[in-house]
Amino acid sequence: DSPGPGPFALSRQGETVHLHSGADGLVTGYTEQEKFGASEQGVSHGRHLKSTGAYNFIALSRPTPGQANAEPHVGPIVINEIMYNPLVSADAEYVELLNISDTAVTLYDAALDAPWRFTDDPDNPGIELLFPSVPPLVLEPGDLVVLARDTLALDAAYTIPAGVPVLAWGPGRLANGSEKIQLSRPGNAEDSWIRVDRVVYSDGSSSGDLPDETDPWPLQADGHGAALSRIDPTSYGNDSVNWQAALPSPGMPN
Repeated sequence: DSPGPGPFALSRQGETVHLHSGADGLVTGYTEQEKFGASEQGVSHGRHLKSTGAYNFIALSRPTPGQANAEPHVGPIVINEIMYNPLVSADAEYVELLNISDTAVTLYDAALDAPWRFTDDPDNPGIELLFPSVPPLVLEPGDLVVLARDTLALDAAYTIPAGVPVLAWGPGRLANGSEKIQLSRPGNAEDSWIRVDRVVYSDGSSSGDLPDETDPWPLQADGHGAALSRIDPTSYGNDSVNWQAALPSPGMPN
């Protein structure tokens, strides 16, 4: 009889886990691996099957050892609307965030003295916005905040309701083909970020993750005047089935 597995630990700051088949002490060919990021205490990660047939390895709503995986953990703040290729001005790009929870959320961690973060590729950001600390931004339930490349261009292109905060991310543009955008909150270690929401969108014409290489994202959002609008903010966001092309409505309900 071979000995059972020894004790092991997984880092709360994230790492990569590997599964290999083996015989007589040798790896025999089958291999699987998953990379996960920093996580909150008590939150498990698992595979989630998307409408495209692809899987994401993400935070789950509850741990389910020995059972089918629970639904994805969603919120408290979600990416709710994306304008990546504006019709009027290329500088009028924006991303809208929504508080879907029933409590106020401060986008700054006072205990860690660290802000929340919005980026495109978190590992190699061309866009990066660190939320303010003085005063920190607080979103009440149902509140929206608009993140913009250029606030003057945004104001010229759209009417933002009074009282809706607008923050500029400055340099960097949203890609018009395919892009990963992510909202994160600080983890317990330096340069550690816990993913709050992520969307990997595309323009409806490039190869997607479907087996037949078609792209399920709506074409109308690629420079035709529409924005990507989240259909159900309480459902998993990184899936094209939960997005549609709609009239731009920054700072207003979808």
